Amino acid sequence: MAVRMLLILMTFRTGWGDQMKIAHVADSHWGFGYPGPSAESRFEDITRTMDWVADRIIEERCELVLFAGDAFKDARVYIDRATAEIKAFTSWLRKLSGAGIEVVVISGTPSHDAISAYHLIREMQIHGVQVFTEPNNIHVRGVNIACLPGMNRSSFATESSFSGLPPHEFHSKMTDWITTECERLKSRCSDTQPNILMSHLTFDLADTGFEDALLQNEPILTNEAAKMFDMVCLGHIHRPQLAGSNVYYSGAPERHNFGDERTVPGFYIHDLDGVSFPADVPGFKSTFIETPARRFKTIDWCDMDIQAWLDGQIDDFATVKDAIVRVRYECSEELQKQFDRRSLEKALYDAGAFFVAEIRAEVERSERIRDAEVTESLSPLTALTAWGNNQGYTDDEIDELQAMTTELLEVTG
Repeated sequence: MAVRMLLILMTFRTGWGDQMKIAHVADSHWGFGYPGPSAESRFEDITRTMDWVADRIIEERCELVLFAGDAFKDARVYIDRATAEIKAFTSWLRKLSGAGIEVVVISGTPSHDAISAYHLIREMQIHGVQVFTEPNNIHVRGVNIACLPGMNRSSFATESSFSGLPPHEFHSKMTDWITTECERLKSRCSDTQPNILMSHLTFDLADTGFEDALLQNEPILTNEAAKMFDMVCLGHIHRPQLAGSNVYYSGAPERHNFGDERTVPGFYIHDLDGVSFPADVPGFKSTFIETPARRFKTIDWCDMDIQAWLDGQIDDFATVKDAIVRVRYECSEELQKQFDRRSLEKALYDAGAFFVAEIRAEVERSERIRDAEVTESLSPLTALTAWGNNQGYTDDEIDELQAMTTELLEVTG
């Protein structure tokens, strides 16, 4: 081990001088139709933030960028939207390329990233940009990069070896496949230079921030597989973090919904300068860069807040300026009749809110009753939508549940 560390440190200094900086970015999710003043407004937010990221990467003199998947919001879009989204991503790539920075890109989750879009970008042959939609290895500037693009249950459903398996066996077989693939990719790496795995998966030691049981059926990167490499750079989970000893999630540069409200947006820069950080990851020093993303703000009111509003005692909304805002409130039926949502909405906009997403009554979940519209005659997805609305989930949360449910139905069907 000591010899291997010495060889790596020698490689750093003989290959690049004193240091080399690698930017680690993922989950831009360019797309239209996010809640906002217009269908394009959030697309413009993402573009503005990603331009800021590119400028910072250039300013930091990074030599290599790893984009770990989910460039787009939806895999299935009309051609005019797809054209705009691909144009935005390629413009970002060209900006980095124009600064002499090499970029390695992998596709992300199939429900977000259409493989055809990545094939099209690859056909553009942008100088210094290499795009992967299948597992592969690449050697860039003295670094071995094992590329393992994103996947989900539907990626395996058509394989005969997975046909008819019960969910727990299906999940176990997916995870075993990923571990075996990591072994194959690692076998093609050099032992005398840094080895990085770039992928778009759920890591089994990560803080996902999402407790729904459906996530338990996702393909999993195990800690055993991750430890085959000096560093693992992942996309998929929007919470930036160091998970385990050597696995980094870059997070998302822009917030996309209220699930990201308390998440710090940004990306990582990994500095290969021969400094051990953490101690058992030789040669990597990692810094998280926060981005100036759009804020989300939730205001929760109870009876006293509603009464104070009706009495004219609440007029300070300094925290909502330039934010996407939602108000959830609980109050008596009597106060509900007196409460004018439109006046509150106007006050929020007057205070500088970028967009008021919703103002709605919130009912304690313990008091919620089964939606009368959810019956056995409904299709699973229709029933899920009705249930989600009854439970108070946002449209984005319901869409995510539907996507995962569709994958499960494809497997079990």
